[in-house]
Amino acid sequence: MNDKKKADLILINGYILTIDPSRRMIENGAIAIVDGKIAAIGKNADVLKEYEGDQHDCQGGVVHPGLIDAHEHAVWHLVRGWVADTFSVREIWENYEDPLVRNISSNDEHLSMLLATMEMALNGTTFFGDTGSSRHIDGMFNGGNIVGIKGYTGAGIGDNYIPELAIMQFSTNTCLDILEKQMLDYPRTRKRPVGAHVGLAGMEHCSPDLIVGAKDLARKYGVQMQIHLAVYEEEVQYFVKEYGMTPIKLFDSLGVLDEGTALVHVIHAQEDELPILARTNPRIIHCPGASAKYGLGALSGYFPEMSEMGLAVSLGTDAGNWSDSLDMFLQMYLAAVGHRECKRKAPIFTREDVLVMGTINGAKALGVEDECGSLEVGKAADIVIHGILRPETLPAYDRVNNLIYSSHGKSVDSVLVDGEFVVKGGRITRVNIEEMEPIFNEQSRLLAGRMNYKLQRTWPLI
Repeated sequence: MNDKKKADLILINGYILTIDPSRRMIENGAIAIVDGKIAAIGKNADVLKEYEGDQHDCQGGVVHPGLIDAHEHAVWHLVRGWVADTFSVREIWENYEDPLVRNISSNDEHLSMLLATMEMALNGTTFFGDTGSSRHIDGMFNGGNIVGIKGYTGAGIGDNYIPELAIMQFSTNTCLDILEKQMLDYPRTRKRPVGAHVGLAGMEHCSPDLIVGAKDLARKYGVQMQIHLAVYEEEVQYFVKEYGMTPIKLFDSLGVLDEGTALVHVIHAQEDELPILARTNPRIIHCPGASAKYGLGALSGYFPEMSEMGLAVSLGTDAGNWSDSLDMFLQMYLAAVGHRECKRKAPIFTREDVLVMGTINGAKALGVEDECGSLEVGKAADIVIHGILRPETLPAYDRVNNLIYSSHGKSVDSVLVDGEFVVKGGRITRVNIEEMEPIFNEQSRLLAGRMNYKLQRTWPLI
């Protein structure tokens, strides 16, 4: 008599990095998936003794939780590569972001989200977070919900924007109305894996009243509040001049710092603010690539100290034209090596540390650690499977080392979200990139025309 349980899918012969509390690694491992969730995980023989069903042979490849890109601006991905390497941050705002937000269309946002989610999926990211940049949220959410990965995003708003981005400025009450409406209209569900949360521009662009009101909404709807903070030295000076205290001290005085608040960048946190962070325990989102590209200082920041204090430091790619790549393995690599270089000390963050930052800590930053971020029974089957036939994966002595320092996203073969293949054999399952390639290029060209934006090349194009 066959008394085995029925699984929808069983992954077999995997080298499984669970990222569970014990940080187990399982050689010749298997994962049984039922209704999009992990029903069993362990050695092949143990799982197959209990479950039967269709099997996918991982052929000894590394299997790990889907990566969590805790911060980006996916709605601007269609314009990646537009900003000259000679631009300063001020020139980015004036010459690129201002005309972009004034001219971007709903279709632009739709295609940007589609392009970004395709790239994320192919590089092993199954969940992303976004403070929000959208001006046309219908197009954004429609485009974001095609590939099948999960995420949180929303409208790009503030009540005190700089003149260059004033089109994204609304009154405090209107901002709160927009935030609540998007929560009601676009909740994240199994059928709509990309939904709304509470995201704010932060920095100098949001008043204390807006920050407190947004935090109240986040608590009401059970989502995180994600907000930029302490990104630039000038921002810190602005807070001291305007409010008589540094950014983190102001947020502490407003009562908005806790595990339900995710602070993005936090590059210029002050040493005397670290005890506040340790006491209040907000989630920290470190974006090393975006900072390194423009010399903002993150890799010499207090992120190792924050981690040592027990704060959940996660990673984000930020936006096209900031770090450009949505490969989370690149961010893990930069976090591993960058702090050592800047502090002239090794080790600081190890390969294992940064893998935790890119998985379970990212899930904590987005408030979804009970759903994903590790491979455990009961969690969603958001899983990445790497191929073995890449020179960067060989010799297969230390698989974690190879992931972080050599193969990166190049070895990703297949990706599952809620037990469904969104990438299989290195190809997106729901979208044909050959069909979309000319559409992405043409829509980008049309947007550049509306913006009257001319690419600035250092070398002549003939």
